[in-house]
Amino acid sequence: MIHVTISTKGGVGKSTAALQVLSAYVSNKNPDKRLNFVEIDDENRSVAKFSQSKILEFARVVSTEFIEDFIDDSAFASDDIVVDVGGNKTATMFLQTLSKKGGFLDEVTYYIPMMDGDQDAQNAQETFEIIRQFDKKNKIVYVLNRCQKKENKDLLERQFLFYFGNDSLDIQPITKDEKTFEIGINYADIYKVAGKLQKLVYELADEDHQEEFETLAKLYWEDKNNKEVYKKVRKIQKLKDSAREAKELVRNEYLALFNSIDKILEA
Repeated sequence: MIHVTISTKGGVGKSTAALQVLSAYVSNKNPDKRLNFVEIDDENRSVAKFSQSKILEFARVVSTEFIEDFIDDSAFASDDIVVDVGGNKTATMFLQTLSKKGGFLDEVTYYIPMMDGDQDAQNAQETFEIIRQFDKKNKIVYVLNRCQKKENKDLLERQFLFYFGNDSLDIQPITKDEKTFEIGINYADIYKVAGKLQKLVYELADEDHQEEFETLAKLYWEDKNNKEVYKKVRKIQKLKDSAREAKELVRNEYLALFNSIDKILEA
């Protein structure tokens, strides 16, 4: 299975969808295998910002001039592939090449991320329509990013009115078909924290700094004038807090997201 995150517009949360969610999903499904993650972009190389990630340790960056080679080679991959396609020009080139070749030979699911703006919905629909010109059999998943609270249907529909449509405002819903699905990703500060730590939220959730914290805290109580130990205690405390927030996100959101993706792929 190939998981392709793509949009003809930048700044729609592709990195959150591809790096944070789909990478975690595939890793969770195949914990004993290294993740086959590919970023296609000549400019904004998002994966480079996660240099401390073990999950993304073997991630590859493919230049746009090798898009056709990558599409051909993907047919021989034995494991799932997560593909993060750059926005704007890169996405257009990727889709044009796919169109010329008639799509992927292997089974693929396309994920189209979007925020809640009018332009985001227009670009998401444009991406959908381009894909459907050459691929009518595979699934497309709209990814609603930075949801205020996706569990609240009324709130979600108000926030993403350019996606769901609104009769009173004469706003038409976005184009879908029987092979189109949607998932939502709630906004969480921990994504920013994970980015600063150059790791995935899914990885932070597995960290435990309690023993290190207790050791340093003991040293500090023995010598409260030791500023270096105090700084280390503060740093470890922040890491503990980040790990706790990550655990809560994985427990409260990721597991449900993974289940939703499972159901989509099985449909």
